[in-house]
Amino acid sequence: MKSQKTQAQPLAHAVRRVIVDAHYAGQRVDNFLLRELGATHGEVPRALIYRILRKGEVRVNSGRVKPTTRLVAGDEIRIPPIKLQVDSLHAASDNISPAWLARAPELIIYEDEALLAVNKPAGLAVHGGSNIPFGLIELMRQHTELGERLELAHRIDRDTSGVIVLAKTRAALQSLQMQFRPEGHATKTYLAIVHGHWSKSLNRVDAPLQKWQGDGEAHRVEVDPNGKVAITHFSILAANSHASLMQARLETGRTHQIRVHAAHAGFPIVGDDKYGQRELDKRLLPQMVRRPPLLLHAYRLAITHPSTDAELTLTAPVPAAWKPISAQLNFILPQATHTEVPVP
Repeated sequence: MKSQKTQAQPLAHAVRRVIVDAHYAGQRVDNFLLRELGATHGEVPRALIYRILRKGEVRVNSGRVKPTTRLVAGDEIRIPPIKLQVDSLHAASDNISPAWLARAPELIIYEDEALLAVNKPAGLAVHGGSNIPFGLIELMRQHTELGERLELAHRIDRDTSGVIVLAKTRAALQSLQMQFRPEGHATKTYLAIVHGHWSKSLNRVDAPLQKWQGDGEAHRVEVDPNGKVAITHFSILAANSHASLMQARLETGRTHQIRVHAAHAGFPIVGDDKYGQRELDKRLLPQMVRRPPLLLHAYRLAITHPSTDAELTLTAPVPAAWKPISAQLNFILPQATHTEVPVP
């Protein structure tokens, strides 16, 4: 491997440019960086590698790449100043308020030696990033004192509330990630309140999705015949002429999938500021001074426990903010009062 700084240490202050030699051709860029920067030996946090990739600070031949991008011999990799990045990552814990730390215990719905399940509040990102001082992972790492050993097994949108699982061990993380893949068997069930009386005959939305992002714009997801396969199963729990309380089960797990599929079907989710309609929200809930929050909640998650292979079903109580809205619409919300714990 050739480099402009052959003696550079992993915790460098300057930008590094590394040329990929034939020995590493075909390797994923995330795995290359994990080895190159010492993350495989604990010298830098693994989360840092994915953070700099996500933010576009790693460039291959001057272009942004995904963690799964395969390298070619002769590629030039730009690596940002890692020491500064590590300082920034550790500084995230300094931005967590005492109020959030005090709230952390009540968010936990299940915990054992392998995993931690949390009822994520709407508005809390799963991880910190640009203009986001901290997220769920930073909060729970500090609360549990597990640090970088605690990892996100999957993600949900910042504005979506509900159950999310974090892994305490590398083995648990790998098992859970396999279950969350399209071919995996994790079952994710959401609750949503949508505009309009949902059609009883519409119980499956199969519309391919494509992620799109313009210069300087937040990304959007659109229905596109050339997009990735996306399938959502819907069922009606309650409905009236103005709105419907829906259960949505994901067959695939694309970004914003339920939100886009509901809007595409003609029933946008109440409070959706990206794919919904503000005027519909005002008409449905005229007494509300502010626009309602996104009424999408990750209600139930069924997985196989990574250590015991027993079935584990996790449920997350619906946010308190839903209750006055559902009362006005005469909807009775499901009650998540327990978690089905696997028998050793």
